[in-house]
Amino acid sequence: MTWFFDMTQAALFTIFIQNLVFNGGYGSSEAIRMSAKPKRFLPFSIMIAFFSTVTAVVCRALDSIKEISEQGEAVHSAIFGAVLILIYIATALILKLTLAPNKKFLSTLGIAAVNTLVFAAPLINRRAGYGYAESVGTGIGSGIAFILALMLINAGLRRLEANKNIPPLFKGTPAMFLYVAMLSLAFAGFAGSPLFA
Repeated sequence: MTWFFDMTQAALFTIFIQNLVFNGGYGSSEAIRMSAKPKRFLPFSIMIAFFSTVTAVVCRALDSIKEISEQGEAVHSAIFGAVLILIYIATALILKLTLAPNKKFLSTLGIAAVNTLVFAAPLINRRAGYGYAESVGTGIGSGIAFILALMLINAGLRRLEANKNIPPLFKGTPAMFLYVAMLSLAFAGFAGSPLFA
């Protein structure tokens, strides 16, 4: 039962304290772009959670091999990138053979797979020294954190569009970036991160 609590704790930590979208900027450009398409929130977030979790677990297994664990950060990044590509190819092939998805779905799957948020999860797990349970929690938490970010950005986007007091020069993208920056500051406050080191 300890593994369940470790997984849950890592997931909650990833969602609220270490929200990778707001605290690290991982996947933030895709979150801003996707926030304008509320119908795609859930499928895209599920894809991110799937790729984050599977990549984190496979990379954790590879890190248990002594020859790999002794390598530097650059080698780990290359290995984790290769693992992510292989997982995407395997997933796309399985889906193509079983469900015959359209090209748009496969394109969205690819965007979710190569999202920087997905790539960051195994690197963060390695730096934190997480085991399998925490790695799974980080993967699932990344997907939930992404959907939380999408919901917050979407809510802000609607409020910003309705606000008539915003000067014309700040409407649209500038206002959105300011809003996302303020959200990032709020999540940095949750994490207790100093703004200046």
